[in-house]
Amino acid sequence: MRFDLQDLRLFVHTLESGTITQGAERCHITLASASERIRGMEAVLGAPLLTRSKKGVTATEAGAVLLPHARRMLLQMEQMAGDMQAFGQGLGTRIELLANTSAISEHLIAPLGTFMQANPQLRLELRECTSDAIARALMAGEADMGVLSNAVPAGSLHTQVWRDDPLVLLGPARLLASLPEDVQLNHLKDIALLGLLPQHALHQLMAAQALQAGVALRYRALAPHLEALCDWVVMGLGAAVVPRTAAECATLRWPQARLRLRLLSADWAARQLVLACRDPAELPPQALQLWAFLQEAAH
Repeated sequence: MRFDLQDLRLFVHTLESGTITQGAERCHITLASASERIRGMEAVLGAPLLTRSKKGVTATEAGAVLLPHARRMLLQMEQMAGDMQAFGQGLGTRIELLANTSAISEHLIAPLGTFMQANPQLRLELRECTSDAIARALMAGEADMGVLSNAVPAGSLHTQVWRDDPLVLLGPARLLASLPEDVQLNHLKDIALLGLLPQHALHQLMAAQALQAGVALRYRALAPHLEALCDWVVMGLGAAVVPRTAAECATLRWPQARLRLRLLSADWAARQLVLACRDPAELPPQALQLWAFLQEAAH
């Protein structure tokens, strides 16, 4: 089965626009040529790709299966063209690094800045994802490397412990005074609790653990990122479960807030961040350099 890129581009544009006519216009070809190309694709496949009606076209079952593959192939071709063009402009290979919320907020920015200063031709794409999504993307070959929680099954990925990233409860001293030194989940239901929005990995981890423990966590407010969450704690609005690094930074920055830390008495809270990739030997040269640099930055 062989489709050329023009066929795939026409197919995607046709479904996105809803008509073969508009698909043809986006591809700058005639309607007759577009119709012939679609029929040719269906003949090669041996099944219809489009359901035609007076209102336009929709994907058949076969078309719905082909569509994400077509989009992915076109995106990969665009990325390849961009990478090749970059070499002509004196730039290096683009590195795709995925990292979870805590890694980006508390650990990665400084070492990555140092590495980029030493490698001015580097093109780095740093994206925030949940640890589960990072593992899936790496196994699918959709990124070069990632920094994720060791709580996520890594499967066949090559991993290396990078940094400790335990979770603690951060709050005003008056609010935490009645809690034990080692806090458990059931203690959190009786205090003013602050958290991150549901799309963040930390919120999802807390929700999963609370469900498993049978504890109903009720949040007073949900923040968009760790910095805002810690600011709310500093203002005395409540307590929050955050990475220890973020908690220590907040207590040093705002000593007048009289913040306190409490350890969480649970194995899932004693997290570590790990470096992960499919195989270091398969990384492009600059990506391998970054891998080695981050290994040296581990502590």
